Amino acid sequence: MSSVKRSRSRALVRARKRSRQASVRDDATTQGERAGAWTSTASHRTPDAPSTSTAIALPRTSAPWFSRTLDARRETAFERYYKHQGIVSENEWETFLKSLRTPLPVTFRMNRMKSRREDVREALSAAKEFLENARELRDDRGRVISPPTRLPWCDGWQLGTDKITLKFTRDNPTLRAIQRWLVKYNNTGVLTRQAVDSMVPAAILQVQSHHRVLDMCASPGSKTTQALEALNMDAVDGIVSGCVVANDINPVRCYYLVRRCAALGNATANLMVTTHQAQWYPNVNVPLETEAPVESGGRYPEGSYDRIICDVPCSGDGTLRKNPQIWSEWRPEFAMGLHKLQLRIAQRGAALLKVGGYMVYSTCSFNPVENEAVVAELIKRCGGALEIVDASDRVPELLRRPGVSKWTVMTMAEENVVEYPTYEDSQSESVPIGLKRKFAKSMWPPVIQGGGSRMGALGKRIKSTSSIPLERCMRLVPHLQDMGGFFAVLLKKIAPIPGPKATGSPTEKVDKTYNRQPPNHVYAKVSSELIDRLANEFGLDAGFKKTIAPNLFARSSKDRSIVYIADGVKKHCIESRGAERMKCVWSGVKIWERSERDDFYMLTQDGMHMIKSHISRRKIELPRSELKVVLETLGREVRLEQLSRESRKVISAFSPGSLVVSLKGGNEGLALPIVVNYTANGALKLIWRFRKGLEQAPKAKIRALLSGLE
Repeated sequence: MSSVKRSRSRALVRARKRSRQASVRDDATTQGERAGAWTSTASHRTPDAPSTSTAIALPRTSAPWFSRTLDARRETAFERYYKHQGIVSENEWETFLKSLRTPLPVTFRMNRMKSRREDVREALSAAKEFLENARELRDDRGRVISPPTRLPWCDGWQLGTDKITLKFTRDNPTLRAIQRWLVKYNNTGVLTRQAVDSMVPAAILQVQSHHRVLDMCASPGSKTTQALEALNMDAVDGIVSGCVVANDINPVRCYYLVRRCAALGNATANLMVTTHQAQWYPNVNVPLETEAPVESGGRYPEGSYDRIICDVPCSGDGTLRKNPQIWSEWRPEFAMGLHKLQLRIAQRGAALLKVGGYMVYSTCSFNPVENEAVVAELIKRCGGALEIVDASDRVPELLRRPGVSKWTVMTMAEENVVEYPTYEDSQSESVPIGLKRKFAKSMWPPVIQGGGSRMGALGKRIKSTSSIPLERCMRLVPHLQDMGGFFAVLLKKIAPIPGPKATGSPTEKVDKTYNRQPPNHVYAKVSSELIDRLANEFGLDAGFKKTIAPNLFARSSKDRSIVYIADGVKKHCIESRGAERMKCVWSGVKIWERSERDDFYMLTQDGMHMIKSHISRRKIELPRSELKVVLETLGREVRLEQLSRESRKVISAFSPGSLVVSLKGGNEGLALPIVVNYTANGALKLIWRFRKGLEQAPKAKIRALLSGLE
């Protein structure tokens, strides 16, 4: 491309950006004018405008939206709304705002799985000087960086600096080193970078190895990995009886979720990733066919999961510290537009939960309309089937505030707060029809009279209670523990959800995207002929055919890749009576993948470690010097002529395919053996598959092996 064309392209990009920004400003102005047209005639209370606040100091960032600035002379809609909402007391309001105006510190948690304990020890040892013996540090602007803080309840750490300062530091070698350390061990699954507040749902669920866990809205996957690690905490070779099912409505985000979880290695044998609308998530106890008989539970069949993470889509204003554009974009209507969806997702989660099981409902929002209002309505609609659990003893070190029992439903008009004392006020003639539709009766605080009973939504008489203990909910506010804003509540299902009696056919609704057709993403058992072929080639013993072979699946009739899926996932997501209803995206540990070029099945590195105790053929030993040559030529061929005569003789006796390679004389505590492919043109080639973004994992393992061979 010529320099003239490049200049023209850059000018067009700049012009488009200016046009988009102007459009955003025009839309905002138009909405304000429309709101002003009805504010003066509305029958609602419009509180006096609060006094002007100090300027908002936004953190440094390289994000493209940072060109949008705030008027320092005016309070933002966020400040006006939440000051009237009273989510914190007046005497701590300025402290609350000051905390929100500072960048969020970097936090991470260490992997708790038994199989990674040695890696964790190595990682902590490498960072010991910074984490435990940190001296006073300063960033590039001369600001003091406080020492790291230990978070024992999640086995995590909180650093004294934000991600932008850490990523772009130039003058401080210690900060550069800790940034490289974080990248290295995050990519290898030894640690996970995750906000403190985001760690709460999985922590208070207390997942155990036999639990079936559902993460209803899982992307980007930090909570899923946390649950998967808890499931496999004491597992050997990633084999447990439970499973984790991670769901997201967007298939693209599902594959990002797959990448996050792939860093955990063989633990993914217990994971299934699905793509559904969370509010229509299928119950595997109900078959796909309409003719099948329904369970005695009627409208709500028996639940399928012991633990559910219900972290619903929300307005996200609790993430202001890492997403400062929210200051200028925030409107209370965002929360109102999500309330009904949040309630539907929470109801679906309650229906999928087993009696005696626990569900965490959570958002990264301060708004009671998205939080306590949803919880209160959920409790009422479930007719005594759910109770709020006081989870304070599960994370005693975590500072939090109780949930609120009183709040006000409000909107903004011409930068003023407009209150709606009752639902009827929101439906008056002075309110625009578009705004009326955003309101729901469930947004207002519950008013339940003590004693007696009331008629439920499904026609069943429900015993009324004096109050719903919303104070048991957790509200995390930034200034208490230098974190983001978050809301979480632990719910226990103590009885089946009441509903109409059973009929001759299932009454449960299904995902509208099915159109009554089975999903395309289906795992099929590998044929016995292929298993016999692989067993003969690698000398796999009877134990393999008994324990591993029944759990081998393929995604296509061509058997291009063969994966191992643990019993927990197999029974729940593949063999259960309603498994056809699940849209499976990805699961398991890949054991073999077919090489189209050389027409043999390549054994993967992770797969080899899962079946190595059963292998008796295609095993060789190389001397130290030759093994180093193979490791140093990752992805490139090593001609047999480069090896000793003895090694050439042993290798050439095999047909092309995968070889299990150990160190001659013993592996000396190294992470050996490894898989090396013997190609059709007479060479050795080390192939170490990885997903995009996880390049550091094989490189780190190879560096560790080379270091041990020195």
